[in-house]
Amino acid sequence: MNANWQDLKREFQQRRENAVSERDKRKTEVYNKAPEIRELDRQISTLGITFSREALNQGTTEEQLQSFEQKLDELIDYKKKLLVQHGFTENYLELDYHCKKCNDTGFVLDDEGKPGIVPCHCYRQLMVERFYDVSNLNSDGKTGFEFFNEHYYPDTAEGHEESPRAQALRIRQKCLDFVNFFKDTSHPNLYFSGPTGVGKTFLSKCIALEVLKKGHTVLYLPAPAMFDIIYRSKYPADKTENRDTAYEDILNADLLIIDDLGTESPSAAKYTELLTLLDYRSAKNTRLPCKTIISTNLDPQDLHKVYSERIVSRILGEFDILVIYGDDIRLIKRFE
Repeated sequence: MNANWQDLKREFQQRRENAVSERDKRKTEVYNKAPEIRELDRQISTLGITFSREALNQGTTEEQLQSFEQKLDELIDYKKKLLVQHGFTENYLELDYHCKKCNDTGFVLDDEGKPGIVPCHCYRQLMVERFYDVSNLNSDGKTGFEFFNEHYYPDTAEGHEESPRAQALRIRQKCLDFVNFFKDTSHPNLYFSGPTGVGKTFLSKCIALEVLKKGHTVLYLPAPAMFDIIYRSKYPADKTENRDTAYEDILNADLLIIDDLGTESPSAAKYTELLTLLDYRSAKNTRLPCKTIISTNLDPQDLHKVYSERIVSRILGEFDILVIYGDDIRLIKRFE
């Protein structure tokens, strides 16, 4: 928990440098294949400098400035055509920033294209990831809806109303709906229930990656770790430590994923914190997206054995209950 602005500033600086480096590599590739584009870039640069000088010259008329601007636009359009003719996209030589909203500065660009004072979503997300060390949402490189494999689920019902495969496909669509309607404050939260290895955490992370792409902050935490963070934030060993930052991030993340709920050590204090957390996020979700996903081995009907009636009421009333069943996919992959 040692994230600070200087660390993040270095990260954004590195991202911008990477964007320039990659652009320069593409430029070398283009110049080798189409030398005329190098000359065209030189002309565009020279004309751009001249245009800037003339714009500052009080004696320059509006017609002259428009003439400069027209010539510049013509050269740029011709360059785009040449790029396409040589098999490149027309924007192949533009800087490709990691985040287009802030150009990897960490702050949303203003009307003039300059970084303002409003933190970008990527800044908030990077701070969350650094602060909680949860940047492993896609650590195996095989997380995402494109990796969902329905064939890991049996196609026979065997006592259920529908087969595990049909159930999994229906739940996958529920997950996609959750992503598509994420900004809809009336859309319910998700509660994944089922035995170990049936894909609860996988689907949670699939949703997280898609929500991240939409520019929202995501915080993924195992339940024991979440309760420990809350406790340390509210009751720090060092009384001078900031007590609110960590807890506020858990409260206010656009999407909070609580994994393995029920594996935390039981205590009345923790259950009170959970109720407070659910109530706060529910109230905020009436104004802004503040969604919660819970993943657990607990069946919905067993919730009352562990948690208070008020917690059970919040979950059953505000979460879409998705029960997944089938074989342990981890074992299936291992034997494959």
